[in-house]
Amino acid sequence: MLIVDTATPVTWATREQARNPRLWADAPTDDATLDLLLEAATDQVREYAPVLAAGALLPTRYTLATIAQARELQAAAHRDGDVIGVGDYVLRSRPLTGHVKQLVRPQTGRPVVG
Repeated sequence: MLIVDTATPVTWATREQARNPRLWADAPTDDATLDLLLEAATDQVREYAPVLAAGALLPTRYTLATIAQARELQAAAHRDGDVIGVGDYVLRSRPLTGHVKQLVRPQTGRPVVG
């Protein structure tokens, strides 16, 4: 369980990690924009991710998933598709991609019977 200081947003990826050119070559250079994207992506990934045991270290794949989702959020802001609404009341809906879901909940390869 994470203990959150409500005055400080919690993200599962740092600016430095997100700006790694191997992970996100065109990450926003503006810190406030990047922080906003990472915070929103962390919230989305956290909701999908299995709960971690108390005191467990954050898996690297959660950090990678957060960065991948932040990239998706930024890309959605520049797309014309996936738009709900008109004019000033537009919402671009971007669910977690299959890539992000696989990072957070990898398939075990075991068949499910039932």
